[in-house]
Amino acid sequence: MVTTHPATIWDEYLRHYWTPVYIATAAFAVGLLFGVLAIGTLTPADIFSLETYLRHFVDLETTSPTYHGVFQPALTNNLKILGLLYILGVSVAGMPLVVVALFFRGFVLGFSAAFMISSLHWQGIVLTLITIVLQNVFIVPALIIVGGVALGFSWQLIATRSPAAKQSLAQRFGAFTTLVLAMGLVMVVGTFLEAYGAPFLMHLLGQWGI
Repeated sequence: MVTTHPATIWDEYLRHYWTPVYIATAAFAVGLLFGVLAIGTLTPADIFSLETYLRHFVDLETTSPTYHGVFQPALTNNLKILGLLYILGVSVAGMPLVVVALFFRGFVLGFSAAFMISSLHWQGIVLTLITIVLQNVFIVPALIIVGGVALGFSWQLIATRSPAAKQSLAQRFGAFTTLVLAMGLVMVVGTFLEAYGAPFLMHLLGQWGI
């Protein structure tokens, strides 16, 4: 009896969704770029207000990091986005909204990183690595993978006609659900770094005078 390795099964499954994953990546990247460019639209009053908030946040975290009360709401927000992509993926009308959700996520991250760097310069680069890049090394790939599969699955819902194709679609739905649950665990890791790793590193660097 020939046993198929689980990794081979998942590799074959994801191969069907490479193109929509590329589309999801492009949507996120375009949002990232627009977020960076949006810095140029801020008025001096907007910049002053945001810089004041940013410096207050940095001073607070470097002196007394806020570990408590961060993990649960952050995880809830991250899982909501993941759940939204899942729901959009299993609905025929969800395809354009998946692209919008990934674009908006990229926009927020691009804007935040660009503003930190433009306001704090080299310190902003360090802050961006700690507060944005650290957790999103896990969170962003999870969102892009789920978003890409959601795009592909939603398209398959439109294209499916024959009984055999519908049976295959049911199997892929189960795999999609399993994938979302697995990416949810990846989200937990990223959120843990956001809630505990980032404040700790900011406090540590603050003690070193960085």
